[in-house]
Amino acid sequence: MRGKEILYAFPFERALYSVMPRLPTALIAALALYLTAPVAAAQAVRTDTPSGLPVPRFVNLKSDKTNCRLGPSFDYPVVVTYMRAGLPVEVIAETKSHWRKIRDHDGTECWAHEATLRAPSRALVVRETPILARPEKGAPVRARLAAGVLVKPLGASGEWRQVTADGLRGWLPRAALWGAE
Repeated sequence: MRGKEILYAFPFERALYSVMPRLPTALIAALALYLTAPVAAAQAVRTDTPSGLPVPRFVNLKSDKTNCRLGPSFDYPVVVTYMRAGLPVEVIAETKSHWRKIRDHDGTECWAHEATLRAPSRALVVRETPILARPEKGAPVRARLAAGVLVKPLGASGEWRQVTADGLRGWLPRAALWGAE
């Protein structure tokens, strides 16, 4: 008899497992828990890192040209060169040798040396959105921000973030930003 196919999505890969229909429900549940545990663990915040800082966390690129490598060493080839100081990226892993595995807003992952990163001070607008006078729907619109604009986060109120951009201060929904906690 043919097994029932269940598709499980894991970070960075997809795997296909076959579960036989005659397996007891408890065994199937245990198998599902075992297979999904790495996903939950991968999303948890870790603080037992070489730097002592939480992972994942947001940081910004320090300079206008940042080389990002295939692996955590200068021996690995450059796979991405970022050309924008202040661009927020997410640190998703660290090494004791001062390398940080980062992910950008598009999902690209690569390794950058810690010297090329700085504490977070900017967030990226990911879609065109109005900047509002107050943190509420229906508040007066002060301006519209295009996707790709870097803003400075100032504060938060629920799912709203107060920001400043080019001297203009206002509120954006958290979902419109990448790199703002």
